Formats: sequence, structure tokens, C-alpha cells
Amino acid sequence: MKRSEPVSIAEVLRQAIEESDLSDRLAETRAAAAWPSVVGPSIAALTGKPLVDRGVMTVVCRSASLRQELSMQRSLLVRMLNCAARAEAISELRFRGGGDS
Repeated sequence: MKRSEPVSIAEVLRQAIEESDLSDRLAETRAAAAWPSVVGPSIAALTGKPLVDRGVMTVVCRSASLRQELSMQRSLLVRMLNCAARAEAISELRFRGGGDS
């Protein structure tokens, strides 16, 4: 058996992610994980954990006024989340009621 050149673990993981078509899902996960740093800890505490499905992030808001404020900042939040994810992971941001209200 012929021995090949050593390959870094990072390169092996990158190739595996690309071959298994998981790069979009990984970017969505990075965007969801960035939610608290994008909106700040106080707002993150008033929202649920974001869920992302096929580029659509849904966030539960505990109050109607917060939902309205976040809705007005939707395009900025999408840009900031995509920047944090280092990819165009989020195409739409939706807010819905729920929680303790």
C-alpha cells in the first residue's frame, strides 16, 4: 500500500463537510449560535433559542413590543447574523409570540 502525504484534521473535516453537503446546515447553526452576541444578553434572555430551517430563522419573543422592535430591525439582524456565520445562512427572519406573556 502506497503511503500518501499527511493531511491536517481541519482539511479532512472540511472535505467531509463538503462531500456530505453539510456546509449550509453548519452555517445555519453558526448563525443561530450567534443570536445572543448579535442582539445582546438582555434581549437574548427575552427570546427563545432560534430555530433555523432552510435559511429561515424563527425566534420566539416573550412580548409583543419586543417582537415589533426586532421586526423593525429585521434586515440589519439578518446581515449581522450572516456576518457572524461567515456565510449567507439566513435569508429570512421571523418572530412569533410565545413564552411568558
